[in-house]
Amino acid sequence: MKKKITKIILMLTTLLFSTGVAWASGGDVVHAAVDFTSTIYGYLGVFLFVAAYCLVPLENNIHLRKSKPVMLAAGLIWILVALAYIKIGDTHTAHEAIKHNLLEYAELLLFLLSAMTYINAMEERNVFQALRSLLVSKGFSLRMVFWITGLLAFFISPIADNLTTALLMGAVVMAVGGDNKKFVVLSCINIVIAANAGGAFSPFGDITTLMVWQKGKVDFIQFFDIFLPAAVNWLVPAIIMNFAVSRKTPKVLEEQVKMKYGAWGIMGLFLATITTAVSFHNFLHLPPAAGMMLGLAYLGIFSYHVKRHEGRSENYDDILGASEPKTIAPMSIITKSKKKLEEIIETLGQPTFAIDLNHTITHWNNAMEKLTGIKAADAIGTKNHWRPFREKESPLMADLIVNNEPEQVVEKYYKGQSRKSDYIENTFDAVGFFPKLGDEGKWLLFSAAPLLDSNGNTIGAAEVLQDFTEQKESAKHFDLMKKVARAEWDTLLFFYGVILCVGGLSQFGYLKMISSYLYTDLGATFANIMVGIFSAVVDNIPVMFAVLTMDPPMPVGQWLLATLTAGVGGSLLSIGSAAGVALMGSARGTYTFGAHLKWTPVIALGYAASILCHFLINARFM
Repeated sequence: MKKKITKIILMLTTLLFSTGVAWASGGDVVHAAVDFTSTIYGYLGVFLFVAAYCLVPLENNIHLRKSKPVMLAAGLIWILVALAYIKIGDTHTAHEAIKHNLLEYAELLLFLLSAMTYINAMEERNVFQALRSLLVSKGFSLRMVFWITGLLAFFISPIADNLTTALLMGAVVMAVGGDNKKFVVLSCINIVIAANAGGAFSPFGDITTLMVWQKGKVDFIQFFDIFLPAAVNWLVPAIIMNFAVSRKTPKVLEEQVKMKYGAWGIMGLFLATITTAVSFHNFLHLPPAAGMMLGLAYLGIFSYHVKRHEGRSENYDDILGASEPKTIAPMSIITKSKKKLEEIIETLGQPTFAIDLNHTITHWNNAMEKLTGIKAADAIGTKNHWRPFREKESPLMADLIVNNEPEQVVEKYYKGQSRKSDYIENTFDAVGFFPKLGDEGKWLLFSAAPLLDSNGNTIGAAEVLQDFTEQKESAKHFDLMKKVARAEWDTLLFFYGVILCVGGLSQFGYLKMISSYLYTDLGATFANIMVGIFSAVVDNIPVMFAVLTMDPPMPVGQWLLATLTAGVGGSLLSIGSAAGVALMGSARGTYTFGAHLKWTPVIALGYAASILCHFLINARFM
C-alpha cells in the first residue's frame, strides 16, 4: 500500500511540474522504456527536475536565467538514465533515446530560430512601432482602445508570438491610458486573454500548437476549427470587462513613426516562409523546420538587397555572435590613478572636464575643446559647462554627482537612459542626443564620478564623454546576423533543458504511469480540461510536451481540445503565460498578479464557454 501511495505522489508531482518533453518520443516510442519508477535513479530524476523547475518562476527575483537550472537538471537526469540502464546490462537504449530527443529539439530550434529572426527583423524595420504610433495618435476613446488592442492582439498573435503581441499592445494602452490604472489593468488582462486565444488556433501562434502540428496530430487546416472556441474564450470576458472601462477620450498623443525601407518586403517574405513550411509538411512530407530555414534564406538574400540600398555593399554583415563596439569611458583611470588630475585629464584622448563643489569648471581638456568648440581658457572658472549641451541651464551628470543625488534623481533627469556603474563606486553612465553639437547633433555616452581627496572626501566631480554618433548611425542599418543573434537564446536553451529533462523522466516510465491514470481512468475530456488548468500554474509548453510524450490514443477532436486548453488556460493567472509575465514587467506596479486574480472568475467563464463551444461545433471530430 505504501509503495502504491508513493507512486501516486510521484505521478502527480511529475505531472504538475513536468515539461514533458520528448516531444521527442512523441507518438511512436522508439525505445521501449523499462520501469524505473520505483528505483533510486527515478526518484533522484524527479527530485532534480522539480528542484530545477521551482527556480524558473523566480527568474525575475533571483536573476538566474531559466535556462540554466533546467539545462543542469537535464544533464544530470540523463546521467541517471544511463546508469540505470547500465545496471541492467543495457548500454545501447539510453544512447539511442537521447539522440532521438536531440533530433526533435534540433527541429524545434531551427523552426523557432527562423521565426524569431523574422520577428526581430520586422521590429528593426519599425513595423510594430509604426502600428503603435498609428493607434496612439488617432484619438480613440478608452473603451475603443480596449477593443482595438484586444482585437489586434487576437489576430496578430497567430502570426507573431503572444509575447511580442502583448508587449506591442501593452505599450499602446500604457501610452493612451497614462495614470488611469483601472483602464491599464483591464486592457492588459484583455490583451493577455486575446493574445493567448489568438495563438491557439494557428500552428504559428504558440509553441504548443507548433508541436502538435509538427507531430502530425492535427493537420494545418484543422487548427482553424477551434477559431470560434478561441474567439469565445476572449469575447466572453472582454464583453463583461467592457462595462468597467470608461468611455472617456484621452488627450491625443502626437507620435509619428515610419517603417524603414524593406519593411513590407520582409512581411511578405514572412508569409512566403510560412507557406513554404506548410508546403514542406503537407506536400513534400518533409519537416516544417527545413521549410522555415529555406524561408530564412529568403530573408538573407533580401537583406543583401537592403544593404546595397543603404550603401553598404562593400561591407560584410557581422558574424553571428560578434560583439558590439565597446564605448565604456575610461573613468577608472581618473578615479584610481595617483597622478595629478590635470595631467590625467589632459592626456586622455576623450573629452573630459571636472568641476568643484561649487560647480565651477576646474579642468577642460583639448578633446573637450574639439567636441564643443569652446576653449579651455573661456570655460575654466565659469559654471557654463551646460552651455554646449543644453538650451537652458540645467544640471549635467557631474553636477548630480557633486550634489550626491540618489539614483532616483539621476533617473528623473535621464529618463531610462542612465544606469549606475557596475565597475566604479558612485559612478553613473548615461547616453543622450545633443542637437547643439556639430551640424546635425551628436550622440554621446558619458560617465561621471566623484573626485576624492586623500581622506576620501568629495572635492568635485569629473565627467568623461564619448562621441558614438557613427556607431549609432550604423546600428540603423539592416544586418541579418544581428537579427539571428538577437533571438531569444535563453528561451531556446530552456526548451533544450525541458525536452531532455522530460525525455529522461519518460525513460524512467513516469509519463506512461500518468497517461494511464489521466487518459484511461479519468477519460480524455477531463484530462484535456485539466491540461488548461495546469497551464495556468505551470507554463503551457511543459504541459503540452508531457501530453505529446504520453501520446494517449485520442481522436482529432480531443487533440484540438488539448491544444485549445493548453493555449488559453494560461490566461487564468497572470503568471500562466509569457504574455502575462511580460506585461507585469512592463506595467510594473499597475498590472499585477492580484489585479489579474480579481478577474479570474470572469476569465474562467470564458474558458468554460470555449470548451462548450468546441463540443458544439466540433462534435464530428470527437
